[in-house]
Amino acid sequence: MFGWFRSKPTCPVSAEEKAWIEQRFTWLIEQFGMQRLTKGALILPTTDYFPDDYDHSHGSIRGLMNRVAEYMDIDPAILRLRFYEEARPEFEGMWTEGSTGRYGQSGDKHEIWLELNTLENPLNAVATLAHEIGHVLLIGERRVAPDEEDHEMLTDLLTVYMGLGLFPANMVMQEDYWDDGPVSGWSMSRQGYLSMDMFGYAFALYAIARGEISPKWLSQLRLDVRSACKQGIHYINETGDCSCPFVTPR
Repeated sequence: MFGWFRSKPTCPVSAEEKAWIEQRFTWLIEQFGMQRLTKGALILPTTDYFPDDYDHSHGSIRGLMNRVAEYMDIDPAILRLRFYEEARPEFEGMWTEGSTGRYGQSGDKHEIWLELNTLENPLNAVATLAHEIGHVLLIGERRVAPDEEDHEMLTDLLTVYMGLGLFPANMVMQEDYWDDGPVSGWSMSRQGYLSMDMFGYAFALYAIARGEISPKWLSQLRLDVRSACKQGIHYINETGDCSCPFVTPR
């Protein structure tokens, strides 16, 4: 009788978001293969994966870019690192949604542009690099057109598929406070194109595809994304309501 008190499993995302994530996740399998999904490493923010010191100099950022490219099966030799800077107000509370990176092509090179004010935190740098290098795989290799409506969201989803999704997922919302004597301030910024719940559901698909029902890497996700991931895993396992090819319908 205690089953009477169990709550019905619910999906952490809306029906529309669920359909899009599952459809595009299936598309990524068609493009990059199931083995890349199930056998590829999940990259963690540890010295095992990022052993080099980071001082946000050009050289250390270049080294970081090369490492991220290799984790995403891209030859670093085809990438050119560029920088730009956006004007930002100082010493006041604010909400910001400025860009952190851009992608372009010049001749036979893929140009990865990084915003200078966002590079102090290496985790943020990795998140931006993973997204922009994702454009190489999607736009640069002509899998999608740059004017395709969902290509930015798809690029975020690709980072999960490729094993680097922890970084953009953990950087979706950022708060920063500072104190400079008599003047202090704060900022809150949003980064990326998927919501925290959407990242969480994407990670649920990633875990189930790999047969990881209670993956150790969950502890590395920010709490809100982790909760959505757990909820997604529970929902799919209990209901079988998922259109991805690695889920058996009930």
